[in-house]
Amino acid sequence: EQQQWWSYGKAVVSTQSTGRSKMAGRKVFDFIKITSQLPAAARADFGALRSKFESAHSSMAALPSALEPIDWSFYSSRVGDASLVDDFKAKYAGVSIPRPEDTHSAAIGAAEAEFKKEMAEYLAGAEQRIAQFEASLAGLHAEKPLAEMTVSEYLADKPELREKIEADIESRAI
Repeated sequence: EQQQWWSYGKAVVSTQSTGRSKMAGRKVFDFIKITSQLPAAARADFGALRSKFESAHSSMAALPSALEPIDWSFYSSRVGDASLVDDFKAKYAGVSIPRPEDTHSAAIGAAEAEFKKEMAEYLAGAEQRIAQFEASLAGLHAEKPLAEMTVSEYLADKPELREKIEADIESRAI
């Protein structure tokens, strides 16, 4: 009898968690990739979070996906008053556990799509900035080394700097 009650209690617990176990299996995290992108100071805390997640995930994955049926005939044969079991059976059949509405997935999906769009624009701009920086770097590499260059040669392609230096020299003239 106690064994039967224990399995009944276990079935109720699994029923309450079944929805969560299905939801928990939707996403798969690449912990190695995430860890490699974290600073060294945060890796220990992330490792602890990862172990907690894997523990909870494995316990939820171990839950059955379907509710174990109750053997009402077993209880009818054990309980002296069969109408009491019938009453429990009717009340049990009348219980419905409402599942919460998913009101946030659409907003999260829209935010994710907007974020992906922004990142695509940023990456496109990044490619342009990289090309500009590479052109500037190529220009710097094409110049003579500063050790071999005169001041006049350096200032030849920098007219605003030449004017500023000349103005500074004139203001200090005695």
